[in-house]
Amino acid sequence: MTTVARPVPPRPAIHPSQMGMWVFLATISMLFAAFTSAYIIRRVAADWVPIALPRILWLNTAILLGSSIFVELARKAVGGDEWSSAKRWLRTATLIGLAFLGGQMMAWRILVAAGVFVPTSPHSSFFYIFTGVHGLHLLGGLLLLLWTTRRIGGPRPPVKVDARRWLDLAATYWHFLGGLWVFLLLVLWAL
Repeated sequence: MTTVARPVPPRPAIHPSQMGMWVFLATISMLFAAFTSAYIIRRVAADWVPIALPRILWLNTAILLGSSIFVELARKAVGGDEWSSAKRWLRTATLIGLAFLGGQMMAWRILVAAGVFVPTSPHSSFFYIFTGVHGLHLLGGLLLLLWTTRRIGGPRPPVKVDARRWLDLAATYWHFLGGLWVFLLLVLWAL
């Protein structure tokens, strides 16, 4: 009896989890593109009153971008099979991400103390929407960083391919959120 070899299907060029991440990021991009379009259209109305952005937002931006450096240090450590260093860098990035969220809450408190609330003006409404929705996504990013840290430094040695994949997904999402924040801040500040 002769055995016929079945053709092996080609491996996808991109892992399905990475493709899923890119689709998710496209969805988030469309959401914020819609918000930005509404912002640009709405700002020409007669009742548009720009608010003074709290200065802490610039520090927050540096903090968030700094956390991306630690995510990249974790990726470099994993590339060198330094798993404990990667775990330490991810924990640092997570703590810095929490500091960013704390800074955002401080920015909201500064605005509230100045009498600027969601219904104060269309500009303030957009400010709270942009920062609030971004903050929710960032909270999800923090959970992903924590999950990845657990995958890398759990009770058993990590499955290297799996841990690297999770770290790549977390890094992609985290860097996207940093870039998105810079975009949002520039829109709120310049337009």
